[in-house]
Order: sequence, then structure tokens, then C-alpha cells
Amino acid sequence: LWQLTGFNLGWRGWQGRGYALGVGEVKLTGMVRPDRKILSYKIDFTKAIQTRRLTMGVADGIVEADGEVIYQVKDMKVALSES
Repeated sequence: LWQLTGFNLGWRGWQGRGYALGVGEVKLTGMVRPDRKILSYKIDFTKAIQTRRLTMGVADGIVEADGEVIYQVKDMKVALSES
């Protein structure tokens, strides 16, 4: 989920290397198992900001396995660094 959030910041044309800053809440209610057929990742951006000193995205996300929610995160933060 963090990688997809960082990818979205790059897709917006913002430059830098992505790194995770943190997360508000994580719920793990299932597992990715070999018998699962389809994994779906859903990201809902709550904030995307770029200033002279900071490029950051804040989002909520879920991972579904065969339609069942197995992971939920709230307020995951990803930043981009030019160095």
C-alpha cells in the first residue's frame, strides 16, 4: 500500500525517492494465501501536498483477497525526498 501511495505521488509528476513516514492505524484480519485468486488494492488519498521543503501524501487503504478485506490502514504517510 505504501508503494502504491508513493507511486501516485510520482505519477503526479513530483520528484524524489519515496519513503514511509508512518501510519495511524493498521488492522490485519486475514492473510494472502496461495489459494486466493484475486488481490485488490484500494487507496483513498486524504491529502497530497507539495511545498518547497516537503512532498507528502496521506491516504487510507485496504487490501482485499477474493473480495474479503484482509488489511486496512488509516493515515499512512509517504514522503518524497530529493536527496
